[in-house]
Amino acid sequence: MKYITKAEFRYGGILLSLGALITIICILLEVNAGWASLVVEIKRTDYEAGKFLYDNWDVMSSIWNWSLFGNVFFAISSSLLFKDSRTAGSFPLSLLWVVNFIGSLVLILSFAISIGSYHTTLSVIDSQPYLFESIRGTPLYLFNIGALFQLSVLIIYFQQGFSKQGIVPKVYAIVMILLIVALFLLVFFGVVSFTVFAVACFLVPLLLGIFYYKEGLSK
Repeated sequence: MKYITKAEFRYGGILLSLGALITIICILLEVNAGWASLVVEIKRTDYEAGKFLYDNWDVMSSIWNWSLFGNVFFAISSSLLFKDSRTAGSFPLSLLWVVNFIGSLVLILSFAISIGSYHTTLSVIDSQPYLFESIRGTPLYLFNIGALFQLSVLIIYFQQGFSKQGIVPKVYAIVMILLIVALFLLVFFGVVSFTVFAVACFLVPLLLGIFYYKEGLSK
């Protein structure tokens, strides 16, 4: 850990937790707006999604703006914590922070395209629905890739939780893995929606950021 400073631990941890907190709030705001649900999966055609966004654009664009900023915090925190020289065996955790950084940048681009291009196409959704359909594919694809890359933070969290020298208390690792597995099964059996599982996953970087912040205070 000789390449990372106390301040980088603290600021990296704070930004990681802030990014996670903003993202969780944005997900819940999407639920409140009707874009998502905690109970059932909402499936919409491109046209139905476009009509919803057209009717609720002020609310949804504001939420997505905050989501974009949340990922900016994720990107900055990853660039700071990348300097941490901890390893999982011989595998450097810094590579996982690089993956997380790339995922955050991809998500920033996804939200930026959505915010910047959707409104124009939504205004003609009834007369030219193909415009929204053609544009929507790109940010959706980028969103899925970025979200997948950001799952790398789960590996870091659980490695640090089950490692003897890890910064995450083992009890927190056990609780989180049980929670995530339980919610995954509930989603699989249709008891809750994937949105609930997503919120639980973002509790991981929220907690990890706190533990990195504490590490910066104790070093």
